[in-house]
Amino acid sequence: MTDFSVTPGERSGDRQGLAVAGELDLVSALRLEMAIDATADAGVRHLSIDLSETTFLDSTGLAAIMEGRRRLTARGGSLVVTEAGPNVRRVLELTGLDGLLMAPGAR
Repeated sequence: MTDFSVTPGERSGDRQGLAVAGELDLVSALRLEMAIDATADAGVRHLSIDLSETTFLDSTGLAAIMEGRRRLTARGGSLVVTEAGPNVRRVLELTGLDGLLMAPGAR
């Protein structure tokens, strides 16, 4: 297993970013969910997630992102993926979620 980390970015008002590195899978998905929840509980409504350093994404990791998106949109906010490496981008494309999750102009 690759080391996994979720690093909060600088906050600006009700916007913040999270950088996710390593394998986002069954073992690490709960850590991402907890980070998203903590960020939302701190008043962040618009969350951007950088997956450029995420080396693997399985269905559990994808579900964690989608659940975070659901929770934020229920509060009037948003969740977008701003960057994704080729492996993660491929998963998003294959599932058809790239159009839903990827920010316009995301790499």
